Amino acid sequence: MPGPLFRRTTDGEVSLRPREREDNEFYHRNVNDPAVRRLLRNTEPKNLRAIDGEFEEHSGNDGDYDGYGFVICAEGDDGPTPVGSIGIWRIDHVNANAWMGAWVDPEFHGEGYAPRGAALIVEFAFTELNLNRVQTGVFEPNRPSQRVMEKLGFEREGVQRQEKFIDGEFVDTYLYAMLREDWDGDEWL
Repeated sequence: MPGPLFRRTTDGEVSLRPREREDNEFYHRNVNDPAVRRLLRNTEPKNLRAIDGEFEEHSGNDGDYDGYGFVICAEGDDGPTPVGSIGIWRIDHVNANAWMGAWVDPEFHGEGYAPRGAALIVEFAFTELNLNRVQTGVFEPNRPSQRVMEKLGFEREGVQRQEKFIDGEFVDTYLYAMLREDWDGDEWL
């Protein structure tokens, strides 16, 4: 069961909830699913103990990990249903920027959870963390994530050529960024 409500869209259909230990089974299932794992930066197989360890390492926000992890949830009559994960990390308060990344359970692909979850975290970054820039990297084969970034108004700023090895070939990573002055998330929030 995802943690308490942190942010939600104005229509109440999508929310971000802090990741809790109880979410580790959901993470375990998804980060090992070939449809998800092949496009994550960490592609090695992970057992539940490894997932538990990562949760413990990154859950304290005690200075060792400057970031936040959330479960993207579909809100329904039966309560929140986990549909994905999103995080913001390497938060640099001096230069007012951070990195973000997300994935959505393949069962929920194409239902709008990725752009709406990303919009919620971008809004959090600009309004509550007072950041000026949010950036991300998207692998060339991940066209759905490229479309999400472009729909939200992120600019493709560069290419890291043949930066990752996926499915037997080296692929490019596209760098995207959004500036606070360019953010207009009303359509997604």
